[in-house]
Amino acid sequence: MLIALLILICIMALLFWFTSSVDKKIEKNFFVPGKLTTVKEGTIHWQQQGSGPALILIHGLLGNSANFANLASLLAKRYTVYSIDRPGNGFSLRSSTASASFEKQSSMILEWMDKVGINSAYLVGHSMGGGISLRMAIDAPERIKAVSLLCPLTAPLNKGAGPLSILYIPNGILRKGISKTLASPFRVKFGSKQLAQIFHPESIPPSFVKREGGALALHSRCFYEGSKDTVAAQGSLKRQVPEYAGITCPVGVLYGGSDTILEPNSHIQPVVSAVSGAVSEIIEGAGHMIPITQPQHCADFINAVNDKVH
Repeated sequence: MLIALLILICIMALLFWFTSSVDKKIEKNFFVPGKLTTVKEGTIHWQQQGSGPALILIHGLLGNSANFANLASLLAKRYTVYSIDRPGNGFSLRSSTASASFEKQSSMILEWMDKVGINSAYLVGHSMGGGISLRMAIDAPERIKAVSLLCPLTAPLNKGAGPLSILYIPNGILRKGISKTLASPFRVKFGSKQLAQIFHPESIPPSFVKREGGALALHSRCFYEGSKDTVAAQGSLKRQVPEYAGITCPVGVLYGGSDTILEPNSHIQPVVSAVSGAVSEIIEGAGHMIPITQPQHCADFINAVNDKVH
């Protein structure tokens, strides 16, 4: 019994050391590229480019602002583009006591808008960022001009989101333990396969790991905060779906027709059936990561939705 316990302790210590090594390597290769703004219960990291009306890009689960590198460059020809890291993601921080609910994330981003002087803005949300964009349109209708949703999470899930389902860990202590021990070795071992599933059927661009910030998802903090986001999402969506009918700004939903992470119709219909004038479009043969794989198509769609603003 004692020998077995000692072996277990040694294994856990080795896993902890491996995770710390991965974290340090990531931290050595990635630096804060933008600005940091303090808000209640956290810090928002953001980058700005272009000129014109404000447009805010909000990334998805396990993502960061770099996911929008190519799309942001295209949109910067027409807008002042703000690419942000959601609370707890990328280089943004979230206090240990802060909720990961969509309501809280919405309030933190709206407070950030106050701090940097953005009175109103167009929103673009990818995946989970889509659900949070809708929450902001509900919470601050006078400040949100239009919402463009790219493969968004808009309704409670009836089944897991593919390989991202592993993030559903309701117990906070267990979540912390897994993030500091098992998560990094598992993702280093199976990360390529999981990433291929997320991009399927499209290929992973060679630039994704570095330029689009893909490697940041291997950090233990990213796994921990991503798990918090995942657990909070179901309740958040159940509360906000009945409120979609109250959204008055233009809304558009763009989906990859072959998305295997979120089933397109399940997340298009709750929006287009409730929001007056909402439009949708399918990119045949595209997957879940269209901001990266289909940036021009996304930019054209976003411009079309925003053109509906009077």
